[in-house]
Amino acid sequence: MNNSTLDFIKQIIDKQMEMPEGRVWAYNGNNNIPTDGQLFIVLQFMSKTPYSNNVEYVPSDTGLKEIQTMNVAEDILISCISKNTDARDRCHEVYMALNSTFSQYIQETNHLHISSIGEVLDASFLEATAHLNRFDIHCKVLRGYDRINPIDYYDKFPNTNKFEPNWYIE
Repeated sequence: MNNSTLDFIKQIIDKQMEMPEGRVWAYNGNNNIPTDGQLFIVLQFMSKTPYSNNVEYVPSDTGLKEIQTMNVAEDILISCISKNTDARDRCHEVYMALNSTFSQYIQETNHLHISSIGEVLDASFLEATAHLNRFDIHCKVLRGYDRINPIDYYDKFPNTNKFEPNWYIE
């Protein structure tokens, strides 16, 4: 199962902050902004920066396996938003959730590391027309991806283009 990093963060925040269902989602996930004044949280990828990309070949009983691995630093924006003061009053709970024992379990199980400290910025002025309180949390996630594919030896690849030299010289 290849879940998105945002899926893991959502799972952690939902459980640790005891968020009601449907109050944490990914940006551009086709969700409607709640009409009540209560806290909701939006998760968004800001960037993904690969810092290693490797391939190695390992013999197996059935032939050769190609093992591709890539390590990526993912910048995540976690926006706590509310019409009341919940966003301001509870934004620190996000980092507490990311540093919880449950979070450590999710991280170890899924080969990722979520930073447990970072900036919290008051971005309320961006939502001035809606009078929303918005606090943005920047979070760095280090994540490893891998893929294992069986590959054929060089003599098993189909050769559809044959080179025929023209030795006829005039």
